[in-house]
Amino acid sequence: MAGALLSAAGCGGAAEGGGQPAATVTVTETVQASAPAPSATSSTPVVVDDPTEPTDSATPVALAADVAGRPLVLGNIFKYPDGWKDGRYDVADRKQSTGIGGILSGCGYEQTLELRLANNFGRLKLEFGQSNSSESSDLVLVVRVDTNGQYRDQKSVKLNQIAAFDLPVPKVNALKIIVSLKETAECSGSGAVEAVLMNMVLS
Repeated sequence: MAGALLSAAGCGGAAEGGGQPAATVTVTETVQASAPAPSATSSTPVVVDDPTEPTDSATPVALAADVAGRPLVLGNIFKYPDGWKDGRYDVADRKQSTGIGGILSGCGYEQTLELRLANNFGRLKLEFGQSNSSESSDLVLVVRVDTNGQYRDQKSVKLNQIAAFDLPVPKVNALKIIVSLKETAECSGSGAVEAVLMNMVLS
């Protein structure tokens, strides 16, 4: 705020002989200072990276030759049905046998486990049976083996039995183990069996 002081004196100075002194007039001038206009604040743009394509860590792969000689586990299977799992099972007279198990319910319904051998092996050995804790005791478990889309062998077991395959598999890439319940008079569709694959070894 700025002020200006102006003094106005009477003409010819002060009056002689006791006259009134000249009047002094004070003028105050007010100047309104304008506030500076707010400057526009430029915002820094936020750069968002494109979402990364998710990777599938569980992508199945073909079996390498270094798995030969040891029992396969579920993680070695290229494709398998939901619900199958690694575990220890009582099968016939064997206690706490290591294997891969899954529940079958309904006759004629197939469940397939597929291995990709990539022509790395010459022989497959496999045992199978019904878990002693299966819901039904009068059903027949059937296991079929196909190689490269062609039938190779098939066997079946009742509860308290164990069967085995010993098959040459040279020049085999896709090997399927197809598990089902045999259609019999006892198989009404209401029962269930826990199938167990044991000692599945490639060489």
